[in-house]
Amino acid sequence: MAGGKETPRQKMIGMMYLVLTALLALNVSSAILEKFAIVNTTLENLVDEDKEKNEAKLSAIESSKSNEAKVLDAIERAKKVRELTKGMISYLDVLKKEIKTSADKQILEGEDLVANTNNAEEVMLNENKPTGPEYEKKLKSYVKDLNGIMNLKNPFGKLNKKAEDFKEFSGDTHQTSKNFLEFAFEGTPTMAAVAMISQMQTEVLEYEATALDSLNKITKGVVYEVDQLVPMVQAESNTVVAGGTYEGNLFVAGAASGVTPEMFMGNSPIKVEDTDFSGIKIKAGKISFKAAASNYGPDGVAKMSYTVKINLPGKPLPPKAIDYKVLRPVAVFGSAASATLYRDCGTEVNVSIQGLTDLSGLDLNIPAEQGKAFKLAPGKFAILPTRAQCNVNVILNGQSIGVQKFETQDVPMPIAKLMSGPSTIDIAKGVPAGTASIRVEPEIIDQIFAKNNNRDNKYYVSGLILQINGGSPITIRSGTVPLSQYNLRKGDNISISQVQVQRPSYDGSTKQVNGSKMNVNCRIN
Repeated sequence: MAGGKETPRQKMIGMMYLVLTALLALNVSSAILEKFAIVNTTLENLVDEDKEKNEAKLSAIESSKSNEAKVLDAIERAKKVRELTKGMISYLDVLKKEIKTSADKQILEGEDLVANTNNAEEVMLNENKPTGPEYEKKLKSYVKDLNGIMNLKNPFGKLNKKAEDFKEFSGDTHQTSKNFLEFAFEGTPTMAAVAMISQMQTEVLEYEATALDSLNKITKGVVYEVDQLVPMVQAESNTVVAGGTYEGNLFVAGAASGVTPEMFMGNSPIKVEDTDFSGIKIKAGKISFKAAASNYGPDGVAKMSYTVKINLPGKPLPPKAIDYKVLRPVAVFGSAASATLYRDCGTEVNVSIQGLTDLSGLDLNIPAEQGKAFKLAPGKFAILPTRAQCNVNVILNGQSIGVQKFETQDVPMPIAKLMSGPSTIDIAKGVPAGTASIRVEPEIIDQIFAKNNNRDNKYYVSGLILQINGGSPITIRSGTVPLSQYNLRKGDNISISQVQVQRPSYDGSTKQVNGSKMNVNCRIN
């Protein structure tokens, strides 16, 4: 194994590899070959992980801001180490493919690969092929070049190890008499040979890791020591209807104090600041945006996502797509008056949207021929319809979220009420003789209208026709009838007709009201 610091996993795999190799040397059952296929898969996964780790180490080294000569030199050497290792790993990938290629140029796979026992030996030990000697030469060259770049006190040892270099085979004279290639490939089935090359790749990457760690100390590359741990829950949904099941994943989030990452939503940077999580302050970015969607499903839910990215100094993390759901907003008209709208009257209504507290982006729009709407405050409006049907388009942040249809009514017709000063006159009993004047006032019978339309229910009489004992019509331009001017006596009949009723409208205009129920016939008593 290589001289770098091995993880427990690497030690376990290395030991398993050596045990299987020893068993092969003893000509144990061919079932061992199937185990080599498993080991090879694990080794190749380890190779991919190590490549990523070493790339990250190089990025950390390159992130150094120092202009010291030794630091700049270390950065350049780290680049050379990475390029040297990448070339070696690529060469070994090609070699594995060559070992798995049969004489008829077919790639051996699956059972054919496991069952093949001679291909590796024919490729690597064939005196007419340079593949084997070139392999050993490449290993020697890699170690020599790596030592030349690093110039360490304790240089890297050879990779082309023979049986005598392993204590497991030190007492086996049959194996120790072989050279490197014979020990590695003589009588070695193809699957075992492929695993051997994969194992060699892990050793090459361990050498590289050790070299980069050494250079990292020179450049003081960023090492992220996670010293803050916070329990977090990632919920399947942050909105749960009563009776539903809340589900989430509990995990530990870690952060390195003293490190301020760059955070992005899409390509836009977001502010990073200390945020308290369960009493622990860590650097966090605040995500805030107006949710919007158009592709709602039949259930009224739209599946959406946005991308976030975090850059740690020298270690950019891959972008992450964050999924979320948008519920179709449904407007609720919550005023008692909203059930009855009167034409040419302003009805004040409250409009809410379940789950939405900020109603500043909420508006109502009515076709011009059907009326108009006034915004009084966030979520509060006045609707003034002018037609029998009024279609109110609800708009949220510039997008229509639905149309509320209202059937409208004419304003209620008033009935006449006769007044003398502050007193009401009973029309059935007649007007007391000697009464100087009377007022004709409109009385509203519809209490819903009277209660909910305070700015439209101020009816008043603007004119009427008076007749005394069936005589000539007398036009009066108000609702007050000056009886004292007409020398009325007990028993005279008075008739009030064609009463003109008006009212001020919500929008400041004056509207005519049907006063057909305002006609009055009574006697002077």
